[in-house]
Formats: sequence, C-alpha cells, structure tokens
Amino acid sequence: MTFLVLALAGIIGIILGLVGAGGAIIAVPILVYLMGIDQSVASGYALFTIAIASAVGAVPYVRRHEVYWTAVYSFGSVALVTTGMVRRFVVPMIPQSFIVAGDRVTDDTFLMIAFALMMFIAAIGMIRAGTGSETREPAPASRLAIAGFVVGLLSAVLGVGGGFLIVPALVLWSGIDMKRAVGTSLVLISANSTIGVLADMTSGMDYDWSFLLTFTGLMSAGILVGARLSRHIDGQRLKTGFGWLVLCIGTIVVSLEFWKLVIAIVE
Repeated sequence: MTFLVLALAGIIGIILGLVGAGGAIIAVPILVYLMGIDQSVASGYALFTIAIASAVGAVPYVRRHEVYWTAVYSFGSVALVTTGMVRRFVVPMIPQSFIVAGDRVTDDTFLMIAFALMMFIAAIGMIRAGTGSETREPAPASRLAIAGFVVGLLSAVLGVGGGFLIVPALVLWSGIDMKRAVGTSLVLISANSTIGVLADMTSGMDYDWSFLLTFTGLMSAGILVGARLSRHIDGQRLKTGFGWLVLCIGTIVVSLEFWKLVIAIVE
C-alpha cells in the first residue's frame, strides 16, 4: 500500500507540474483513504509537500520567464489578505447546517457541493478557452487585484486555495496564457502553502518525517517531469486537459456528496 501511495505522489507531481493544480485535492484523499491518516493531519501533510514541491516546480518556469510577476504581487497579495480576513470574520458566522427540502444538511456537505459547482464552471470555461486563441494581452494590475479578491473570497469560504481556482482566474479573467498561468500558480501555491505550514508548526503539529520527506521528494521529482513535459505540449491542449481534469474531479465530489445525502435520508 505504501509503495502505491509513493507512486501516486510522483503522479500528483507530474499533474501539478503540467497544469499548476491538482496537488491538495488529490493528495488529501490518497493520504486519508489509502494511508488511514486523519483528515486534519492529511491536510497538514499535503500543505507541507505542496509548499516544497511547488517551489521546486516553479524553478523551470522562472528560468523560462513563464511567471507573470505582476500577477504574483497584485493577485497574490489581495487574495492572501482577503482569505485571512474572510476566514477570521465571515466564516465563523456561516451556520453549521442548513435545512434543504425538510432535511438538515451540514455546512461541509453544502460547501463541498458549492466547491464542485465552482469546479464545473471553471472546467467548462477552460475547455471552451482551449479552442480559442492564446494571443490576448495580460490584464492590468487592477483587474488582477479584482481576480485575487474573488479567489481569496472563494478560498476562504470553500476552504480551498490551490490552482483549481488560481489557474482559471488567471486564464479566463486576467488573460494570461496557459503556460505562464501554470508557472504563476506554482509560485502562488508555494507561498500560500508555506504560510499554512508555518501556522501548523507553531500550533505544535507532529509530522512523520520519514514518510513525509519521501512523499515530498517523489512529488518534487514528478513536478519537474511535468514542468519539462509542458514545454512540448501546446498551451491550448493544456487548457483543455485542465478543464477535463477539473470536470472529472468535480463529478466525483458531487457523486460522493449526493451518496452521503442519500444515506443520511435513508437512516
């Protein structure tokens, strides 16, 4: 089982290096369901591995000048501040459950379904964008800041903050070509994840360093492979592939949450 998990770490890295997304949302279920790690601990492990692997994977993009630094500063700073403020002051006011058609639905289920719907919207947009042109001019800093605010808001409310939100925002809203969006996303993901790791460490979280460093090393190797492969894949194909990947994962999320609702109603 451990061998399978470590092999999957490399695959996650390749996906992350190719499309700038897919790290946490794939890594957490693997750690939870295959390794039997508690969800909260798995989230911390995923943050650690992604912080390092994304930084490693960003290096080839930086060398190829495929990181849009204006977006890193304008988009990233606004997203980070917005996420922190909303998590601190707004999220605590969200009810822990909702009444839907006479049945009580937990906030976790509601937020996961909302997250899946956002994934569907992003997926359709990216698939359609894959048939268009890559010649658009990048958006000005003001528009990047607006995109950062929206992503920060969604990240805080939905409890996610990776490339599944960042890449579509950069490509669809900000007009950045796909390869620069991937490089920019890796830099932003690494920065955001590092902040999360530091918060976990100051709170006294324990790590299984032997497993974690091995998992991180294989993911980092995979992300370098993905970054190298991206040089030989057209940006439009990457957009389409990203869209289908997000669509598949969104469908899985909705199916699982719907099944949980059915079981809850039957019981």
